[in-house]
Amino acid sequence: MYRKYASKNKKNQFSSIVLWVISVSFSLWLFWIIINPSQKGVLGNFVFENLFKLIGNSIYLFPFLFFYGTTRILITTGKLKNGVITMLFGVILTLSFTSTIFERLSYHINIKGGWIGYALDTFLIKLFGKIGSIFFSLGFIIIGLNIIFDIKWAKLWEKIKLTLKKDYEDWQKAKGELKLKFNTLKEKEKSGEKIISAKPALATQTENLIKNKKEDIKEISNNQENQKIITQKNTFNETENEKKNKQEKQDKTAKVSNKNLLNLKNFKLPDIELLNKNTQSYMPDSKEIEEAKIKLEETLKNFEIDAYISGIYPGPVITRYEVTPSPGVKISSIVSLSNDIALALKSIGSIRVIAPIPGKSAIGFEIPNLRRSMVKLREIIESPEFNSSRGTLTFALGRYSEGSIAIANLEEMPHLLVAGATGSGKSVFLQSLILSIIYKNTPDEVKFLFIDPKRLELTSYEGIPYLFDPRVKPQDVRVITDAKEAAKSLVALVRVMEKRYRMFEKARVKNIQSYNKWAVANNQKPEFYIVVVIDELADLMLQAKNVVEEAIQRLTQMARAVGIHVVVATQRPSVDVITGVIKANLPARVALQVSSKVDSRVIIDAPGAETLIGKGDMLYLGPNTSKPERIQGCYVTEEEIERVVSYLKTQGEPDYPSYMDEEETSFEGKGSSSEELIAALKLVMERRRVSQDLLKAHFGSSAKATNLLSLLEVKGFIHKPEGTNRWQIYFDKIESYLSNIEQK
Repeated sequence: MYRKYASKNKKNQFSSIVLWVISVSFSLWLFWIIINPSQKGVLGNFVFENLFKLIGNSIYLFPFLFFYGTTRILITTGKLKNGVITMLFGVILTLSFTSTIFERLSYHINIKGGWIGYALDTFLIKLFGKIGSIFFSLGFIIIGLNIIFDIKWAKLWEKIKLTLKKDYEDWQKAKGELKLKFNTLKEKEKSGEKIISAKPALATQTENLIKNKKEDIKEISNNQENQKIITQKNTFNETENEKKNKQEKQDKTAKVSNKNLLNLKNFKLPDIELLNKNTQSYMPDSKEIEEAKIKLEETLKNFEIDAYISGIYPGPVITRYEVTPSPGVKISSIVSLSNDIALALKSIGSIRVIAPIPGKSAIGFEIPNLRRSMVKLREIIESPEFNSSRGTLTFALGRYSEGSIAIANLEEMPHLLVAGATGSGKSVFLQSLILSIIYKNTPDEVKFLFIDPKRLELTSYEGIPYLFDPRVKPQDVRVITDAKEAAKSLVALVRVMEKRYRMFEKARVKNIQSYNKWAVANNQKPEFYIVVVIDELADLMLQAKNVVEEAIQRLTQMARAVGIHVVVATQRPSVDVITGVIKANLPARVALQVSSKVDSRVIIDAPGAETLIGKGDMLYLGPNTSKPERIQGCYVTEEEIERVVSYLKTQGEPDYPSYMDEEETSFEGKGSSSEELIAALKLVMERRRVSQDLLKAHFGSSAKATNLLSLLEVKGFIHKPEGTNRWQIYFDKIESYLSNIEQK
């Protein structure tokens, strides 16, 4: 049996090789006798002449069609007898009606259709006329080509429709962006607002230096000419003129050096060329989308769910497929198939389901692309959406899941919570937020209070003119890295908030925008916005929970109207860190990749963040939205940050009105705060202990108790050693202070 089976197998292999050789040789021979005018041989001349008489110039198509048909049959079936009749019928049909069209064209150009062409042409003309003959000939040619090439017209039409639709959408989008850009530029020209230029910062600096050097050279040459004239007229005053010229040169060089050291009045926004362009943009092609669509439809059919795909929205990281169920189909039956769909599509990450999509009668399946595209900060800042926004604290988020630009305004939030696991992209998100605000505002308009217990992310901004800390003077301001110092600065910022409210009360205004208009009209100094950025809240809550929580609560509840906004980031989204007090006052939230549904619910009150794929992939819950939106955050490198920071340092140093003198005078017996401090010290001496509950019970306010407790610590009357939760009281210092007050 084995020998018989082996012999049959060898015969089949040998016959297939013979068929391949004969078909290829016959096709090449046909091609040779048709193309070559000589050396055809007797058989070649006979075949060529008779074929030419039959089908005319269509003979030149015969070897190509025959070769393709035979090879296709041999590849698919392995046997020439299977399908050879169908293939020959298609070839004959195509060549015959091609000859008919050639015969119709022979009356206008030098081309022949042969006997078959002439016979079919005359027959079709009698039936349908001349134009009808051409139409029917083209129809039969298409049928013949469909038999030979097995063309799938439905798939071909789908591909053509997808490409046309994509081209039309891209054209409409480009048209809208161009129109919006022109409108924003016209509005900015009319209103006199500043527009971010695309001219390199280094180029502008070198141009200024060259201009200054040219002016110096001209002035020096003029001085030399004047000196020559003076020496010719009067040689006696030669020494005095030389002294004057030296002094003038020294004054001019001093002026040039002062020009290079710019102050905040001549502040220039950083140039867009300091940021890198996006060179890794990628969008899924139509083939990848079509394959995923077919697999998604097959998966739904396998589970007997009657639904169809109503929309496809490709984005930089994920592609959203909108599935519209038929009436009577439960949403839960489709949502439960997310793991089965991920298995069928061989997804590189988890599939997020939106059930239903807000404003649509469809369910969204967000499927990760095979290759993810990077979103750079520069492309968001250069976009017309960012430039047309009138908000002072507008910042870049990234791109939505369908690829459109995503921006937000911190004034409308008014405070933001950012949370996610380690490596999910929190620090990069904060960097893009800070840089996009810097690219839109000068240090006179916005200040930053940076708190970075990790000492790694925000410390790169040391020395920029945007820094602010109400607890220290401008020349001593730094990025805060100690938890206790951060608590003191937050408490001091609460006092700044209260002071601004008193100023706004006197000016009879309700917010910082109205106050700045009033200040300009009444020759007063406008107030700047203050953005508090805390990179790791968990460390602050571990070391100084009561003070930090109280300060954040007061700032987030009241500070919006006076222009103070808080941005809090943490990698521990637990109820111990993001307490109910903090969470209630941070309506806008950004959830990056987390490890569990519990963490996702703590951040955005809903699951979904655990299905994100990391590296800036986030869910943004705005203050006025019911469901979070998926966004790919923009990326900025450390080199870009260093370039921007080094440019900002050349523009000036931190400058803001100092609050230290006012605080010190208030501690020395002037104003109500000093009276409260004396009362608190007497209470401590009487009870021989100190706590927030004791001060709250006496003064009737937890906020006032927090302020007094931090004030006692700042003045050095009490101290809490590390590792303990009890205050150490310096009674001798309190007694000496009270005795000095009584003597005064």
